[in-house]
Amino acid sequence: MTALALNPTPRIDIHTFGQDNQVLVVEDALANPEDLLASAHRDSFGAPPPNSWYPGLVATLPDTYLNLLLRELRRPMAKVFDMPPDQRSAYYGFFGLATVRPDQMAPNQVAPHTDTSRLHSFATVHYLSQDHPGGTSFYRHKSTGLELITPSVSAKFAFFRRQELAQCEGQPLSAVEDLYEEIFHIEPKFNRLILYRAGQIHRSKLKPGAALSSDPATGRLTANTFFNTE
Repeated sequence: MTALALNPTPRIDIHTFGQDNQVLVVEDALANPEDLLASAHRDSFGAPPPNSWYPGLVATLPDTYLNLLLRELRRPMAKVFDMPPDQRSAYYGFFGLATVRPDQMAPNQVAPHTDTSRLHSFATVHYLSQDHPGGTSFYRHKSTGLELITPSVSAKFAFFRRQELAQCEGQPLSAVEDLYEEIFHIEPKFNRLILYRAGQIHRSKLKPGAALSSDPATGRLTANTFFNTE
C-alpha cells in the first residue's frame, strides 16, 4: 500500500453546538483515500468484540493510518480541545461496516452513547462510502441535561441511562430515541473526517430505509479511531 498522506490543503471547519461543545470537520482529509479503501477491500470483516455494541462488522485499520492521525491531529486536539500538548496518547481503531438496521438493534445500540468519560480523550469518524447512508448526530440527555460526559458526571449519567433503557425493554425504539434531543448533525460525505471529544453523547444516524451491505465496496464504511479512551 502506498504511504497514506493527509491532503495538504484541506478545508477545516470547527462547529460549536449545545453547551459550548466543538466538533472539527476536515473535508477531503486524505490525499489518497483510494489506498485506504483498497486496504478495507482486502481486509477480512468479522463480528465486533464481545464488549462492543457496534451494529455491524469490523476489520483492522492499518497502523500507517493510525500513526498518521495521531501525528497530525495532536495540534487540533491541543488547540481546539485543550489537550495538554505533551500528553502521551494511546490509540486504537477499526474499519466499521454498518449492517444492522435500526429496527433490528437492541435498545443499547439505538440509544446515543459515549466512548468514554475520560478527560482529553477523542474519537474520529472518517466516512469512506461514496453513497453514504448515514452521518453522525450529537445529543442532549433530556432527564439530566447532559451533553458531554466527564468523570464528575459519569456515574449520574450511567445510572439514568441504565434505568431508562431497562424501562424501554419491549417498547418501540422511538421510546429510546425520545430520551434524547438531537443538538447537532453532520452529514456524511466521502473522505470527510470528524474529530470530537469521546465523552460527547452521540450516535450514527442512518437515513430511513437505508440499504446496508456487508460488502465494504457498497456498504456504510467508516474508519473509527479512539485516542486516550482506555
